[in-house]
Amino acid sequence: TAALETGYGKRRDADTLLADARAFVEAGAYSLLLEMVDDEVAARITKDFAVPTVGIGAGPSCDGQVLVFHDVVGLSAGPRPKFVRRYADLESEATAAVARFFDNIRSGAFPSDAETYHMPEADAQEFLAERRV
Repeated sequence: TAALETGYGKRRDADTLLADARAFVEAGAYSLLLEMVDDEVAARITKDFAVPTVGIGAGPSCDGQVLVFHDVVGLSAGPRPKFVRRYADLESEATAAVARFFDNIRSGAFPSDAETYHMPEADAQEFLAERRV
């Protein structure tokens, strides 16, 4: 697999991408990953070459599509690329869960006895009675 990416909307970059795709295919690439490539360029590469294309922000013309898992479920903080569609907002849920976890640690509510391993009582008494340094 060969990966190709470029800025958007530049004819010079489109020509370079097409030439790079040709070189990769001639060198034996069995697929092309097109990242942040204009749809028109992705469509041309998909049409012109016999290897499958997979797009990540390269429009609907590719043979397959990829999104990073963290982007799909909304775990990526900060600005996101135009092509990312979030299908959930787990970032806010994860942040709230971690805050509750820290609160439970500070208050002593975690770990509780139900979340703690214990030795059998006789073994614990024997172990604790021994003086070792």
